[in-house]
Amino acid sequence: MPILRSGLLPLIVLLPIGAWADYDQQYQACLDASGVLNNASVAGCAEGVSETVKKEMNRVYQQLFLKLQEDAPQDAEQLETAQRDWLSYRNGQCDLQGKHIGSPMYYTCPMQLNIQRVEELKLLLENGG
Repeated sequence: MPILRSGLLPLIVLLPIGAWADYDQQYQACLDASGVLNNASVAGCAEGVSETVKKEMNRVYQQLFLKLQEDAPQDAEQLETAQRDWLSYRNGQCDLQGKHIGSPMYYTCPMQLNIQRVEELKLLLENGG
């Protein structure tokens, strides 16, 4: 079992299985391709997946923001505030986890939380956002 893989399991409950599986497969394929399982490979693979997730997050966020701006401008403003607050939470939470759980968390934590946030934004968009 890869380093910290079991630490990703709690998010499976929160995410649709397809979305989680896609990112988990990308992460695992990267670790497998690295040939060496150490902090550097975990960091590099987690950052790579996280970059992919951030692109999707930005795309979904923009779709949602534009829809809300058109239909409910006050909700678009609330989304902006929530996203800013979420980014602050993510950064603080992952810094704390890195300090107390270990250095790979500086990389795997943002990946995990970014995946979760994409699904939250998709849920809003799909439900009339």
